[in-house]
Amino acid sequence: MSSRCRQFCSSFLLLVSANAGCIVENSICYVDTPARILGSENVALGPITPEYCAQLCANGKFRLAGTENGGECYCGDKLNTDKPKAAQSCGTACTGDSSKKCGGVWFISVFEVKCSGAPEPPPKVQPELVNPCFKTPFSQMPFCNATLPIDTRVADAISRMSLTEKIGALGTNTPEIKSLGLPRYNWWSEASSGVQSARNTQTTKFPFPITTGMSFNRSLWKLVGRQIGREARAAMNTGNAFSTFWAPVINLAREPRWGRNIETPGEDPYLTGEYAENFVQGFQEAPEDPSHIQASACCKHYVANEMESTTQADGEHHDRNHVDSAVSMQDLVDSYMRPFQACVEKGRVSSLMCSYNAVNGVPSCANDWLLQTVARDNWGFDGYITSDCDADADVYKSHHYTSTPEEAVKAVLNAGTDIDCTSFVPTYAQSALDKGLISVQDIDERLKMLFRVRMRLSHFDPKGPLDYIPASAICSDYAMQLSHDAVQQSASLLKNMEQTLPLQKDRVGTVAIIGPNWNLSKSDAGYYGPSHPCGRFFTLVDAVSKGGQVKTESIAGVPSVLSEDQSGIDAAVEMAKKVDTVLLAVGTDLSWAAEGHDAKNISFTTAQSVLIQRVAAAAKKPVVIVMFTAVPLDISEILANPKVGAVLHLGQPSVAVMGIAPILYGESSPAGRTIQTIYESAYQDQISIFDFNMRPGPSTFARPDCTNQDASQCPKGTNPGRTYRFYTGKAVIPFGFGLSYTTFRYSLATVPKSLSLEPLGDLLTSDLFPRSAQLQSTMSRSNWKEQAQYAVRVTNTGDRDADDTVLGFLIPPDAGRDGIPLKILFGFQRVHVKAGATETVWLYPSMLDFATVGKNGQFKTHPGEYRVQFGIPETVPFGMGFAEDKLSAMPTVAYV
Repeated sequence: MSSRCRQFCSSFLLLVSANAGCIVENSICYVDTPARILGSENVALGPITPEYCAQLCANGKFRLAGTENGGECYCGDKLNTDKPKAAQSCGTACTGDSSKKCGGVWFISVFEVKCSGAPEPPPKVQPELVNPCFKTPFSQMPFCNATLPIDTRVADAISRMSLTEKIGALGTNTPEIKSLGLPRYNWWSEASSGVQSARNTQTTKFPFPITTGMSFNRSLWKLVGRQIGREARAAMNTGNAFSTFWAPVINLAREPRWGRNIETPGEDPYLTGEYAENFVQGFQEAPEDPSHIQASACCKHYVANEMESTTQADGEHHDRNHVDSAVSMQDLVDSYMRPFQACVEKGRVSSLMCSYNAVNGVPSCANDWLLQTVARDNWGFDGYITSDCDADADVYKSHHYTSTPEEAVKAVLNAGTDIDCTSFVPTYAQSALDKGLISVQDIDERLKMLFRVRMRLSHFDPKGPLDYIPASAICSDYAMQLSHDAVQQSASLLKNMEQTLPLQKDRVGTVAIIGPNWNLSKSDAGYYGPSHPCGRFFTLVDAVSKGGQVKTESIAGVPSVLSEDQSGIDAAVEMAKKVDTVLLAVGTDLSWAAEGHDAKNISFTTAQSVLIQRVAAAAKKPVVIVMFTAVPLDISEILANPKVGAVLHLGQPSVAVMGIAPILYGESSPAGRTIQTIYESAYQDQISIFDFNMRPGPSTFARPDCTNQDASQCPKGTNPGRTYRFYTGKAVIPFGFGLSYTTFRYSLATVPKSLSLEPLGDLLTSDLFPRSAQLQSTMSRSNWKEQAQYAVRVTNTGDRDADDTVLGFLIPPDAGRDGIPLKILFGFQRVHVKAGATETVWLYPSMLDFATVGKNGQFKTHPGEYRVQFGIPETVPFGMGFAEDKLSAMPTVAYV
C-alpha cells in the first residue's frame, strides 16, 4: 500500500468512525404520564446512553427516541399527545454513562433518531454494587470488620465521609462516596410483582397482589416474596441490581375507585397485615443466611394514602400530592395503620415509605408522631424511611407546611425521614446548615439508618451464601410454575349455573374469546413489575388454547375497556353464533385506574354492557365471563342474566394468566375468595373518594353526582360505610365470596363457650398500639390459644377433590353501633379435601379481636356475646360450607 493510499485510507477510516453510530442533539424535556407520551414500552434491555437509545429506536425504524429515569428508552414516530408539557427536570444520570443525562422520574428527554454507519455499541458499565472491603486500604478499616458490632461499623463509616458526601447520601441516587470506596447507589427499585428493573434483565412476572390476595394462602405469599427476593439477589450478584426494593404496597383497598387497588392484597386490615408479614419475610429472609437480608423490602405508603387524583362533577379536585387526609384517630388506628404495624413487628421489614399526603394537617414525611413515636418507638422499627418521590419537596411546595425549602429539610429530617426520593433534601441541606436550621449531627442520625441497612445487606462483609445465588435462579422453571400457581390458587368463582364450568376439553369445540381484555398482558406487565418478563406475553387466548390443543378465535368487540365505540359488536356477535363455546374477557385495565388517576366509574361502560348482553344472547350456550379488574365493578346485571353461565374473577394476573387453564378445564377447582366488597354502582354517587372515613355517617364533601360548579350549593354526601367491616348497604358480592366445583359442609368439633378478657385489660393500659410480642406473651401466659381455639371439620360432600378456604369471622356485640365493626375477619386457612373426606382446620381469634378502638384511638376491651362464623352465609345456597356459634367474652375470669 502506497504512503498516499495509507494517508487517504486512514483519513477515510477516521471520517467513517467519526460519523458512525448515533448523534443526539436538540433534545426536549417533557412531562411523561403512565400512558406514555412516546411509544408504549421501555425497549431497553440493559444500561443505556442517549446514543444507544437512539440506536435501539433506529433498529425499529422509528423517527423519535426518548430517555427516562436514567435507564428507560422509548421509541415512536411522533408523540402520543398534541400538547406535551415541557419541563426542565431531565437531569438523571444515564445507567450506561453517569456523565450523560437520560430524562428523569416521569420526565422524558425526546430527540430525533440520527444514526449512520456502524451501529452504536451498547455501553460498557461497572457492576451496580461494589464491596470496597475486598480491597485495600478499605479492607483494613473498622467499617469492613464484620466481627465488630454493627453500630460501631456504621459510626466508623459515617465518620470518614466528607460533608459533601453526607449531604449527597441523603438523596435516592446517592453519588459516589470516595472516602468509603463506594460507587453511586440508587435506593429506588421496584418489585411488587417481580423485579422491575435489573438493568432490564428478564425476570419472573407474578400476578398483581389484587389477585394473589384472593388465595388467602400465607405459604403462597411467602414463596412469591422469597422468589422475587431471590431473583433480586441473583441480579445483584451479576452486577445488574441494587439491593433496596420498594414493595409491598399495604394500603387498604378501602375505596373501589382508588387507582392503586391493583397493587394491594385487599380491603381488610388483618388480611393485609398477614400478607405483609409473609411477603416481607419471604423477600428478606433467606434460610441459608439468617444473619443477613436477602434483599430489602419496603412497606408503603405510610399512611392513609388511598387516593390518586380525582375531579368530581362539581369541579372539586384533589390529588395525592396536595391532599390532607382528614382521618379520625379511630379509623387511623383501627384500619389504616394496622397493616403497617404487622409489617414492622411481624414482617421485620427494613424500610417504610412515608406518603405524599398530609394526615390531619401534617405531611406524612414531616410527621414525627407517625415516623418516630409510633413506628420507631412504639413498634420498634429498625430500618430506613424513604419519602415517596418528591414527597419531601411536597412538604414545602404542595402542602405549604413550611415557609422555606430549608425549613422543610429540617422538618423531614427531624421527623425521621432518612432518604429523599429524589433530590430536594440534598439540594437544600447545605443552605439549611448555613442558616442553623439543622446540624451535621441531624444528618448523621439519618445516615446511621441507611448504613445499618446496607450492613445488614452484607455490602461490607466477606462473601457469604447469598453472594452465590446464581443468575439461573431468575426465570427458572420453578419460578414460572409458581407464578402460574398463584393465579390458579387465587381465581374466585362468583357464578356457576348448571355446571357451565369447568369446560370439557374434549367437548368444548371451538372457543371464542371475545372482549377488550382478550389480549390483556403486555400493557400492564411492567407496571411495578418486570419491564421484561421471562417467557412470552401470554394472554387468556393462550390459556384457553392449551398449547394448541383447543381451537380458538378472538375478537375485541369494543376497542378498549373505556371505549364507547360499539361498531365492532356485530362482528363479535357473528363469531359467537358460529363457535361452540364463548368466553367474554371484560373488566378494566390500567387506563381505567392506576397510579396517578382514580377510577371514574364502578360500572361497566355502556359498550361493554351491550357487548356482554348481545354476545350472551347470540351464543349457542351460556357464556363464561372472565373478569380482569382491580376495580370492583357492579356485576348485578351479569349475575341476573340467565345466558351468563359462569363468572370467574381473576383480579389482574397479567402474563401469569396461563395459570387459569387448570381451573377452566377442571384439573383443579377454584378456591379463591373475594378480597373487595362489590358495591352497587349507586355507591359512587353517595360518597366522595375524598372522604377518608371508614365508618358510616354524614360527609363533609359534596355528593359526587352533583354537577353544580358551585360546590357549596351541592348536597353533602352520606358515607354508607367502607369495606365489609362498616358497609351498611347490601353488597352485590360480599367480601369472602367464592364458589367451588364441589360442595362442602362445615361442623364444629371444638367449641369454646366463654373467655376471660381480664389479661387483655391489663395489656391495654400501656401503649397506644399494643405490641405484637406483648400480645403473644399475654396470650401464652393465659393459655389463650387452648381456650379460644375452634376445630372446624370440613367435609367435601361432592365428587371432586378440591381446596377449600375457611374464613373465620367475629360479629361483636352491638355490631354497627357507636363505631363498632359489623364483622371482623380473625383467621383463615386453606385446606385440600379429597372427595368424600373430612379435614380439620384449627382457627382461633386473637385476644385483641375482643377490643374496640374508641374515637380517641385508644383500645378498650369489648365484653359481651359474640357470634362466631366460619364461611359466609351468602354462599350456602351454592353448596359451600358454613357454621356459626356464640361465644361469651367476659371481663373477668370465666369458669367453664
